[in-house]
Amino acid sequence: MKLLYSLIGGLLIVFASCTNESETDVNDWGNEDAVVIDSSKIEVVETLFDKDTFDIRIKKELLKELQICNDDSKSTEIDYNNPTCSPRFFELFQLSEKIELKNAFLLQIKARTNGFPLRRLLVFERDKGVLVKANGFVANLIEKRKSTTGYDDLVLRFNHKDQGEDVYFFNCLFKWSGKKYEYHSVEVIEGPGWGGAVKQDLKDSVSVEVLKEITNNKMLF
Repeated sequence: MKLLYSLIGGLLIVFASCTNESETDVNDWGNEDAVVIDSSKIEVVETLFDKDTFDIRIKKELLKELQICNDDSKSTEIDYNNPTCSPRFFELFQLSEKIELKNAFLLQIKARTNGFPLRRLLVFERDKGVLVKANGFVANLIEKRKSTTGYDDLVLRFNHKDQGEDVYFFNCLFKWSGKKYEYHSVEVIEGPGWGGAVKQDLKDSVSVEVLKEITNNKMLF
């Protein structure tokens, strides 16, 4: 934990030293070697949970199969402890371009649902007819990147709290290993009024410490 704070402190110094430079430099935390990703391969994800019905019927059927919601289609009450099978609490995304949604998907769950304070992302694949959880994250899906594996790389946003207050946000990259998603690196660290992409020459050491942090806080399950 102390090492993580020390590394972030170093990043803040880099950030502060760039405040008089161009906007691009500030966003990269002074990193002239920042990796540029083809924007055509990036899908920004924003889940608002503001719809009453799913765009396709299979999403509700999958939720019912998982038995994580109340199958009362007539209920319009927003009850976080007894959530309906609706996009007010849940959203599903295709896991792989090679597999139908009914057999593999990402499930984003709204904060406070079933009494859990933060957003969660679950990864499911069907095995011998049964949906099996491959991954669980206490995180928000913010980006999908096209991959040659057919399974998108995921950028997940984790929040770190200190004494109950949000202090840092970690945007972390995960890649499909064949059976589940594996942590790859931290891409961005942000705090109140500051933040940006992690410098390439610091990424390895900072990524190791961020993985320790999210693991110790049981944000991977």
